[in-house]
Amino acid sequence: MTSVRREWLVSLALVVFVLTLAGLFALQPLLYTAKTASTSSYHEDLPLTGNLTRTDGALVLPEWATSLNLTGPLVLDIKLGDFESANRTLQQYLRSGQSLSGLVVKLDMSDTDAAAFQRDNQANIQALQQLLNQTGEFDQLQSLQVQYRESGDTAMLKSVQLQGEELRKKVQANYQGYASRQERVVNVSQKYGQNTSAYEQSVLDFAAVVAAIEATQDERATSVPVAIRAIQDRQSGGLPAITFQVVPDHGVYGDRLSMAGTVRGPAGTQVTIFSDGKPLAGVATGDDGGFDFPYRVGEIEAGRHTAYAAAGVALSDEQSFTITKLNSTLALAVNLVEVNGSWRAVCTGNLTAEGDRPVVDAPVQVLLDGKRAAQMTTNGNGSYRATVQNLTGGTHMLKARFDPAGFPLNRSESAPVTVEIPSILGLLALLLYALGIGGAAIGAVLYLRRRRTAATAPHERREEPVVELPPAPTVEEATGAATLLAEGVDGREAITRLYRRLVRELDARNPGCHLRSKTPREIADRFAAAPCGVRLTDLVGVHERIRYAGREPTEEDIRRVREDFIYVITEGRQ
Repeated sequence: MTSVRREWLVSLALVVFVLTLAGLFALQPLLYTAKTASTSSYHEDLPLTGNLTRTDGALVLPEWATSLNLTGPLVLDIKLGDFESANRTLQQYLRSGQSLSGLVVKLDMSDTDAAAFQRDNQANIQALQQLLNQTGEFDQLQSLQVQYRESGDTAMLKSVQLQGEELRKKVQANYQGYASRQERVVNVSQKYGQNTSAYEQSVLDFAAVVAAIEATQDERATSVPVAIRAIQDRQSGGLPAITFQVVPDHGVYGDRLSMAGTVRGPAGTQVTIFSDGKPLAGVATGDDGGFDFPYRVGEIEAGRHTAYAAAGVALSDEQSFTITKLNSTLALAVNLVEVNGSWRAVCTGNLTAEGDRPVVDAPVQVLLDGKRAAQMTTNGNGSYRATVQNLTGGTHMLKARFDPAGFPLNRSESAPVTVEIPSILGLLALLLYALGIGGAAIGAVLYLRRRRTAATAPHERREEPVVELPPAPTVEEATGAATLLAEGVDGREAITRLYRRLVRELDARNPGCHLRSKTPREIADRFAAAPCGVRLTDLVGVHERIRYAGREPTEEDIRRVREDFIYVITEGRQ
């Protein structure tokens, strides 16, 4: 008898140990994924709905519609030249796009139609943001053209013409990208009953903006040279002859191009060199009338560019040069440092172009677990240094990224670096896990010994214990519990408390179902056929929107959850 009691005590200790271990791991956050939870009989056939469930659709489709509807007014404002109103509409569009992107991430909808629309929508947001900036710049050129013509500044008049030409090309390319997404966006949106008329009108209005810019620029290409000749004809003493050339007429990042020429005039004549219509450098002529500017290819877009030189009202002929893209390489090294109990990751590396050319003054981002944690600029050697602070315990992945906007380089990312931050909880969990495995082995040995002992003894007939399930509470008791749970807390916390209490009640009345380890939708599916199934599904739906989609609960939400709670735990009593 003493041996049996000892074995029972050992077994009881092992159970306590295992429960402690399970509770410790239960403290680790679990990521709720809509994808794995979307198996309820209340959901639509996922393959036919682009993996978008009705519950998720109720959250996503309103933001989807908002984004579509904002494109029309935004492009119309730009078309009419109302840039102030267009900027306000753009801010609404940005907020809607951010909300939609957040829902796609939170609900784990990466393989759904909603994610496909969200990617095209983000590209459209960027395109319309660029269009607003581009048309604003083009509009400013109109007033500058009048200003420089009246002041007789031939060099800047030429600058207006060339800047307008560059903007024309950018707007045309922007429109091509925007229009190329129309068919995809319309098809996937109409699949869910969305009204795409505003978006389709935005494509037509975008085309009208492009046509207006082209007409203005064609007129400018004719009128500006005429205005320049008129100004030069008024020059007393005639124009000094000026020559200009770019040698070589092509290059890549880090190359040096010679922008040189001559001016027939006294030594020290001031010469301004322009690239793509913008002042690049000012130089003075030497005794022989020559000038030279060694241009280092740096932050400039790949492609064909135009340069010219100006001395007073005299202008040289335009000279073209071409910049070709190179691949870039980004390195990353991580060193962990502990400061006053807080862990930091010191990230260092360098950015180079082909041929080991250091890329200077370039933006580099450091990503922590896929999210931007730091941003810095490379120095004169192409090196960078950044510190990511307050790292939490566990495993993290760091990566550096270079976005080549404005540089004649291709985008690059570093190889990911995985770091392990020590955690007291993690070490304790590992220790308990090892002890639990050892304890389980000991328990198994003791159990087998007891089985052998019991096999040699006469069998005694024992009756199976009767498990009495707790009765359902009365309506008064359930109402009182709901009142206490919601008392003194905000709506979000009240809904969370009611849901958790409901799960505990159902778990107590359904032993063996392990409801506390299941997702809300799995619980709703488990009781779908029960009399309270519809009300339970309604409660779960509200809880999901508040808990996982980040929506603020309304008074109606709180009322519905409270009534559903009372109905379910009282098993439908009125």
